[in-house]
Amino acid sequence: MKKLEVRCPSCSSRGYIEISEVAVEKAARGVYAVNISEGIVCEHSFVAYIDKNLSVRDTFIADFQLELPEISTPRDKEPETTPQLESIDVSLIKLNLIASLLVNIIRAIFFKRKVLVLTDQTFMIDQIHEFFDYIMENSFKASIRVESEDQYQLESYKDYIVVKNNLILQDNDGILNPKNISFEKSLVRKFLEEYEPIPSLIYLHEGIQKTYELSETIVERVKNLKKKEKLISKKVIEELANVHGVKIQLPYLDFLYEIVENYFKVQIPRSSNVSNFLSTL
Repeated sequence: MKKLEVRCPSCSSRGYIEISEVAVEKAARGVYAVNISEGIVCEHSFVAYIDKNLSVRDTFIADFQLELPEISTPRDKEPETTPQLESIDVSLIKLNLIASLLVNIIRAIFFKRKVLVLTDQTFMIDQIHEFFDYIMENSFKASIRVESEDQYQLESYKDYIVVKNNLILQDNDGILNPKNISFEKSLVRKFLEEYEPIPSLIYLHEGIQKTYELSETIVERVKNLKKKEKLISKKVIEELANVHGVKIQLPYLDFLYEIVENYFKVQIPRSSNVSNFLSTL
């Protein structure tokens, strides 16, 4: 067993955990995820990601009570290998793009923001582009630039969100406030914790595509509203279940509303909280 120091991403408390070197070795093609419960380091629960060198690469809070809509799991079907999939080194992505960086880039894309990713690993530039081209295929349009840090000039990227590893170097609108990011973390957590490279990549792609399709349905629903008519949460959830065969909870619906308003630029005519509450009775 190996003793490692970890830091809570919420309160910065530090503590130690013991990790099985055998378990980490089995996850050598990616990263090893450790769920750290309340009371081990501090009062918070969080996830620590350990690489094959037994180094803590990242930690972040993940709300395990938040439910993503059910999609077919990668193991339910034989993955279809394509030249595009084969060109992506998933293990390289998992080892070199930390969890919080992936979360922040996906969040920025969901909010239709341009993103500049700074890296000192120039060998990763093409891989990063190919990775995001695949996971956003047939859904969100990603505007991503990847550059080495020594080429970065702030005046050229004033309208970009700028990130490097776990650092947010520029986010003028506060899009990447960690307190407001939950479902993106759940998507990334499942991607990182799936051991098989191709199934993990397919899962992330399908999760993002499902998010896009559900958001599109809400956009159409808003466009078909009568004058002064407002959306009732229960009815929207029922419509999404009928159209897409998925059951979602209210927090996920609020997340979809954010995407509709920020990515699709369609304002949601929301009913009052009281009306939404009464509709669930």
